[in-house]
Amino acid sequence: MLDGRQVAVKVQHAGLRERSVVDVMTIDLLVGIVRRVFPRFEYSWLVDEVKRNLPRELDFRLEALNIESFRRRFEASAQVAAPVVVPEYTARRVLTMSFEPGVYVDDLQALQ
Repeated sequence: MLDGRQVAVKVQHAGLRERSVVDVMTIDLLVGIVRRVFPRFEYSWLVDEVKRNLPRELDFRLEALNIESFRRRFEASAQVAAPVVVPEYTARRVLTMSFEPGVYVDDLQALQ
């Protein structure tokens, strides 16, 4: 950033929101096919969940709120580092936060 802070920036790909509409229609179609072939298996709840939650997943402002909530809950922990959201550079399709170094979850040696 201009003030020297190192940040991580998450940018949503152009057209992702529009393509997600097609994804929901595809899931709806596939669930309909499964229902016809296997009438005992009811997965229409999956379509409802995706329709309700996908738009929320694509709004980085909501993700920023979740990050802040998580950070507040773990701010006293020496074991957990959570980024600080930079709200003036965060929008629906862009999330800017402090860069926090870390390790991969499967790097057992580093985790110890």
